[in-house]
Amino acid sequence: MLTMPKQGGVVVSYGMTLGPKMDFLMGAVLKNIEVRGSTMGSRKEFTDMVKFVNEKKLKPVISRVVHGMDLKQIDGLFDDMKTGSQFGKLVVEIMSQNSKI
Repeated sequence: MLTMPKQGGVVVSYGMTLGPKMDFLMGAVLKNIEVRGSTMGSRKEFTDMVKFVNEKKLKPVISRVVHGMDLKQIDGLFDDMKTGSQFGKLVVEIMSQNSKI
């Protein structure tokens, strides 16, 4: 079911590797709705990228990690984004790798 965002809203679509059809209604145009999106390439390109990352042992640059669901600390990550004070990834770690389920 497709629901329309409010006037001036934004619809974000990402990762469409197989190019599914998206129907747009004139109502979306009249409500000044913005559509943003990105594609990810083919499955082979994704496989090649994962292989490259593993072979070269690439690791992302991480600016700050928040452990758990502490909303005050998570808000701090949003503050970092607003001020542009981070260089790398901002991470919310829900469960550590050593945790048992």
